[in-house]
Amino acid sequence: MNYGESNIPYTRISEHKHFTPWESHEKSIYFKEFSSLCGDNDIPYYPIRLVNDKILLEKYFSLARNDSGITFAGRLGSYRYMDMDVTINEALELSEKMIKDINDKNSIKSFYHEF
Repeated sequence: MNYGESNIPYTRISEHKHFTPWESHEKSIYFKEFSSLCGDNDIPYYPIRLVNDKILLEKYFSLARNDSGITFAGRLGSYRYMDMDVTINEALELSEKMIKDINDKNSIKSFYHEF
C-alpha cells in the first residue's frame, strides 16, 4: 500500500502474504519504506533524471542504439523510475516484440521502448 499523505512518515507498507493471495498463512511479515533524499555517500535505488544529466543520457542512448548484442530494458536500462506494474508490463511487451523479431529473423533492437 502506498501512502502519499504528508502526515504519514513512510511512503509504502508491503506485506508479503498479499503477494500470493492463493496461499494461506498464520503469520505475516511486513515492512515500511521511508523516503529520503540520496546523499553524497548513498547509492540511489532509483534513477533520477536531473536537468544536467539529459544531455549525457542522450549520448548514452545514442551509443546504445548503435550497439548490437544487448537490449536495454527496465529501470536501469532506460534510466527512469517505473512502478512495478509498468516494469512488468513493459517486460512482457518487450518479450513479445523480441520473440517476433527472432521469428521474423530481424535483428534484436537495443531498445523496444522510446523514452
